[in-house]
Amino acid sequence: MRKDVQVSVLGILDAGGGPEAVLTRTTGICSPQGGGYQVSYRELDEHGNVTDNLLFLSQTEIRLDRSGAISGSFRFIPGERTEALYRTPFGDIGFLAETESCTVEADGSGLEARLEYRLYEGGRLFSQNTLSVHIREDDGDGPAPDHTTRRNHI
Repeated sequence: MRKDVQVSVLGILDAGGGPEAVLTRTTGICSPQGGGYQVSYRELDEHGNVTDNLLFLSQTEIRLDRSGAISGSFRFIPGERTEALYRTPFGDIGFLAETESCTVEADGSGLEARLEYRLYEGGRLFSQNTLSVHIREDDGDGPAPDHTTRRNHI
């Protein structure tokens, strides 16, 4: 069954210049699919650029497909390196994504997922990353998310 949800995604990445946090709070749609959950949501960056996201969460893998201002396809499987493509206005970048861990927990009020991974480009470490995803049913009673993405150096 499809549900309207509130989506919070916190990414922490370190590309060698110290950690940077990227927080997205928005609304989306969540539905069960193939032994996991599919979550679709739209994010708006500080420049007004829109990116559509399709996130698949399961106990064995996490997939993220993005289109719009930022595009790419990522597949994260614990203990494996998978190919990833990131499309930017400046050209495509190929990465290897090495997944250290991924966990997904569902309870009566929503989903929690955590992912730790490294990205390699050209055989060299590009960044170390942590992604935390919180999905809650949107009951309309809480504060509305602002549908934006914010970046901060930690």
